[in-house]
Amino acid sequence: MARVKTEARREAFLDAAREVFQEMGFDQASMDVIAARAGSSKATLYRYFDSKETLFMELVRRMANAQGGQMMSLLHRSGGVSEGGEQPVEAVDARALLDPEEDVAAILTKFGQHVLKAFHTPQALGIVRMVIAAAVNPEIGRLFYEQGPARAVAHLAQYIARVIEAGRLRQADPHIVAYHFYGLLESEVHQAGLFNVVTQLDDARIAATVARAMEVFLRAYGRPPCE
Repeated sequence: MARVKTEARREAFLDAAREVFQEMGFDQASMDVIAARAGSSKATLYRYFDSKETLFMELVRRMANAQGGQMMSLLHRSGGVSEGGEQPVEAVDARALLDPEEDVAAILTKFGQHVLKAFHTPQALGIVRMVIAAAVNPEIGRLFYEQGPARAVAHLAQYIARVIEAGRLRQADPHIVAYHFYGLLESEVHQAGLFNVVTQLDDARIAATVARAMEVFLRAYGRPPCE
């Protein structure tokens, strides 16, 4: 009987590869170890992925897409944009965005808390470390950046553009404003996370960190009451 590829087996190899790459790094990881971790043989693994590089690139693509999709979901739950993260950013109808008359500070505060809770975790930070280590190959870095962080900025920039248009924030490039917002969220905690010093934040620290970020953000981009 001919052996056939199955989606379940493919997913098992990808799950095993993620664990091995995070534990050992790209250079030290081997197809033998990945196959063994998945409870299979190297020959079977090569039927699904013809090289370690191909396997890693597929894993990076999936992780980046998951990050972008999760960010879209967080924006939706915060009131930021409509669901449909699988669509290209340009395809999201502007009419589906949050009513720009709602309180900007409240929405961005809730969204910022979601971001730190979802992405400042041992698992998420481990993925970033893994990709950074492998980004000596610029294609790997570009793939993760464009499908992950860049998509996240683009999603947030859609909301910010509408808020600026409504006069709730001062005139500025929405993408730059989005980059600054993310930068403020990360400024107190991201390096400590990357270096494995503080990889989990409790709710009190998240709330305080976001509050300080919002104070600076609104000083930079908020509209004075008299305007």
